[in-house]
Amino acid sequence: MKEKIMVVDDVDTIARVYARFLERMGYEVRIAFNGQEALELWENYQPDLIISDIRMPKMNGFELANAIRKKKADQKIILMTGYADEAEVLEQQKSHGYPFFTKPADLQTTVSKIVQDVLEGTYKSEVK
Repeated sequence: MKEKIMVVDDVDTIARVYARFLERMGYEVRIAFNGQEALELWENYQPDLIISDIRMPKMNGFELANAIRKKKADQKIILMTGYADEAEVLEQQKSHGYPFFTKPADLQTTVSKIVQDVLEGTYKSEVK
């Protein structure tokens, strides 16, 4: 059975590029375009992994991640951002323990490695 991934990004092009890449890697993928839509989709889809943008309308990525973790504490979640303001992201990552990457990210190396590590449970944060 294929592992299921949900990609959440309010930019249609980005969401579809990541989804197509992950499908080519062999995953089953669904897309949501904001946090509220993702939360609704999550209820029925129950993905193995969520990859979510941080800054989105209606519900940001941290709010989405926290809402889902209240329902399923061990849900695997990766956050992504296109903003250079990494200090905020690093602080949030440390306090919430969510792996993250910045966009644009190299799909073949960065994204595929983080996804595989998180799904296998071998992801190690560089932040201490």
